[in-house]
Amino acid sequence: MQISVDVHNYMETLVGQVLAREEYTQEFTSEQLADLACLALVQLKPVYIRHDIDFLSALPEARLVQFKRNSEIAVKNAESMIIDDRRKNRSFDDVPVVFSHVNYDDDATLEWFEKPILPTHKTHK
Repeated sequence: MQISVDVHNYMETLVGQVLAREEYTQEFTSEQLADLACLALVQLKPVYIRHDIDFLSALPEARLVQFKRNSEIAVKNAESMIIDDRRKNRSFDDVPVVFSHVNYDDDATLEWFEKPILPTHKTHK
């Protein structure tokens, strides 16, 4: 098994579809598009799958629409970071310090594709 071949984040597909639109390909360089992809994907919860067709056949349409909308919003948010790129004309004394913490709602109900296949066993003392 090669994880980069056999498994992928479906959100990469959706972000790629947004970035393939002419409004992005005509306005941004390939380097900027790659930056946009990274900045958009870091905002989205990953959805790792093996086969798109299997995943999509079981995914409710409303959920797919929401995934697509989230991808569009994430790209729009990322676009403002590229346009207002703080790296332009920056001196070495002006290096930003960024602290990030991804905050997932651990109490949220798992999606059908997030649920463990095997039951969890409690250890006995």
